[in-house]
Amino acid sequence: MNYDNNVKALIMLSLTEGYGARRKRYDSVDRACELYDDYSVADAMIGKMENAGVKVVTILDDAYPQKLRDIYDPPFTLYYKGDVGLLNESDSVAVVGTRKVSAYGKNIMSNFVPVFVKAGLTVISGLARGVDSIGHRICLENGGKTVAVVANGIDQCYPPENSELQNKISEQGLLISEYPLGVKPLQYHFPERNRIISALSRGVFIPEAGDRSGSLITADCAIEQGRDLFVVPGSIFSAQSVGCNKKIRDLQATITLSPQDVLDEMGLSCSKPHKRALQLDFNQQSVMNALGGESVHISELMVRSGMNTAQLSSVLTQLEIIGLIRKRQGNYYEAVPEL
Repeated sequence: MNYDNNVKALIMLSLTEGYGARRKRYDSVDRACELYDDYSVADAMIGKMENAGVKVVTILDDAYPQKLRDIYDPPFTLYYKGDVGLLNESDSVAVVGTRKVSAYGKNIMSNFVPVFVKAGLTVISGLARGVDSIGHRICLENGGKTVAVVANGIDQCYPPENSELQNKISEQGLLISEYPLGVKPLQYHFPERNRIISALSRGVFIPEAGDRSGSLITADCAIEQGRDLFVVPGSIFSAQSVGCNKKIRDLQATITLSPQDVLDEMGLSCSKPHKRALQLDFNQQSVMNALGGESVHISELMVRSGMNTAQLSSVLTQLEIIGLIRKRQGNYYEAVPEL
């Protein structure tokens, strides 16, 4: 890569603390190279980047995404590892939310994200604990593309337990940050990076968010940037759904009850998978008929199917392995719906 003095000047600006100060300095000159006479600091950073296999795209480059240029405060630099072409994917969705995901939230993620991937959406998130990490993992497991926007230099990892996931994203997707190498994940970096997550996406999807969730900052950025905001309603008694429910109450988001709600708003489609051609035996079919479309307790299933405990337990295990049913809390069972 050719690092001319304009690029070096933007790298040096990214080393300056405080976004406001960087913006003011950049706007004070006609060309970035007029800011500095000595580029030794930038040269040292470039050496570190080359050793770490890290590259940079700046606001002066053709590869810099137009959807970032169009926001009020675009980052001057994006340090990256991976497929930089994903920055310009037109079909992308941000998936963000609470760090303390409930079973309800995990169920939403396991049902929604694979459909997003099947529809060709690139999943963008922030590699945080909870919804972010789950979204990245499900996307990779389903062969999709994902972009992680982190709040530190990409030679760092936060949270530390996501080190393996971060490496996979840099190999199979894209890892980016506006912060240069060596920068720690300071508290104010997280709300700053959230504007990038929303700006890169066509819409922001939130399965669960508490009242003080950082994902609500991303939601507000999405609204400000003219992006769609999709939230899943939750129980009024669940702390993890307070933020989502308030967005719905305040008429700031689209109520989202299925993945297709998101795809419809984006003008996309995802053909339903063909039903699996499975030949069920008499007992297996009897249990499927007994379940119908509801969640049924095992004692009621015994009555409906006419089986004893041993027979029913065996059939339930078989159907779970096949993937046609799932067990819920309290010995309740239900059929797995077709997505």
